[in-house]
Amino acid sequence: MRAVIFHGPRDIRLSEVPRPVPGPGEVLVRRGAALTCGTDFKAFRRGHKVLLGEYPSGFGHELAGVIEEAGPGVGRFKPGTRVVVGNSAPCDGCFYCDRGQNFLCERLKLHNGAYADFDLVPANIVRHNLWPIPDSLSFEAAALSEPLACALHGVEAVRVAKGETAVVVGAGVMARLLVAALKARGARVVVVGRSRPPLDAALALGAEAVVGSEDGDPVKAVKALSSGRGGDAVFEAVGLPETWKSAVAMTRKGGRACLFGGCAQGTEVSLDAHRIHYEGLTLSGVFHHTPAYFKAALDLLASGAVSPKGLVEGAIPLADVPRYFAENAERALPKTAVLA
Repeated sequence: MRAVIFHGPRDIRLSEVPRPVPGPGEVLVRRGAALTCGTDFKAFRRGHKVLLGEYPSGFGHELAGVIEEAGPGVGRFKPGTRVVVGNSAPCDGCFYCDRGQNFLCERLKLHNGAYADFDLVPANIVRHNLWPIPDSLSFEAAALSEPLACALHGVEAVRVAKGETAVVVGAGVMARLLVAALKARGARVVVVGRSRPPLDAALALGAEAVVGSEDGDPVKAVKALSSGRGGDAVFEAVGLPETWKSAVAMTRKGGRACLFGGCAQGTEVSLDAHRIHYEGLTLSGVFHHTPAYFKAALDLLASGAVSPKGLVEGAIPLADVPRYFAENAERALPKTAVLA
């Protein structure tokens, strides 16, 4: 079978590899659709030990398809079942799992291998984070469950309430998924970005207002849209020190900032400690998801409450994945489906 293998930064190759045979508790999934992801592009540019572990590694982590073969002991899933594959599962027995922080599980291993003809799903994921999908839901839409689950985790981490003003800094795909998650929660959403097309896409997803580069100082613009106070909850979805600082500056007294966009390891950010202390700000770092968030995301997509429109654009064949990453490594693109 064909598989895209990650050998190191800017080195991914389409290779012929043996088709796996599922062992006890495992299933083999034939790819219906895999989605490109900003985190995969980040890993392509600079490597990513948290995501990929040791190299060489399978590549890609947003996958929906059909079970081709089930190993011994798999009772819930039969060949032919349409499924979406979670890219991790907790152990349910470590210090963090015992405290409900499954995304910090001491034994958490992120699963990769979506950019391949077939994906061997580990037994722990089969037990905890493999989900059947209805025939009415496309593979492309179902594969959005993983990034949407991350967005739902962020929204819950800062406990956004109906009617609150939520600000999203960034207008890429993950930012737009945050918009969708916030709208599902009943929040009023303001999006801060630079260029018009992504901001227009955010408006189409339900954002009430957007702030672009033509609007001047984004902090002042956000405060003008929130009675001079700033956002009740502000989400940084870019992953740069300057946007982390802007997100905190846009947060009202007593508000919450969700630092959702991951900066490179070793990055340091200078913040106004006086304001954080005396204005009672709460800062939350958010990473990854849990099976519960994954299932909630799938339910939103299956119900039509969240649409893939404006989030997934275009398709490429598996053979073009290495070229696609090389040519677009520095660009911010919508998600693309890997189909044929």
